[in-house]
Amino acid sequence: MNRAVIPAAGAALLLLLAGCTATETANVTAASDEPAVSAPAASEGPLTAATPSGDADGAPDTPEGAFLVKIRDVLPDDTSIPNASDTQLLAAAQKACEQMAGGADSTMVSVIDGEQKDGAGYYQDSARIGAIAKQTICP
Repeated sequence: MNRAVIPAAGAALLLLLAGCTATETANVTAASDEPAVSAPAASEGPLTAATPSGDADGAPDTPEGAFLVKIRDVLPDDTSIPNASDTQLLAAAQKACEQMAGGADSTMVSVIDGEQKDGAGYYQDSARIGAIAKQTICP
């Protein structure tokens, strides 16, 4: 099951239990999408393999939303950033876009503080972020 479906289903259940209507749910969802595409909050800091935080609520109708949906789908269960927030993932994607604009291949980007290279010399989670960012949000 897609990891993004479980939090969304939980949020919908909570809204139902609170007595919210479908119209109210749409307004809440729209409001929660705005922070996901804005610049990272200063309090969140850089994306760090050891101490990620946050949740997933990407909206696939924007490039940023498409990135969030795809990256959450391809990150493995044993990712070094299992709890990365949308804001952190988008900041990492922007960093990957900048590195690729400077000539780096998507498999060679490094956007996660503390991430270790695999046996082949790649930063696997960073490479996944770079590849999905290249498909969805990089200019």
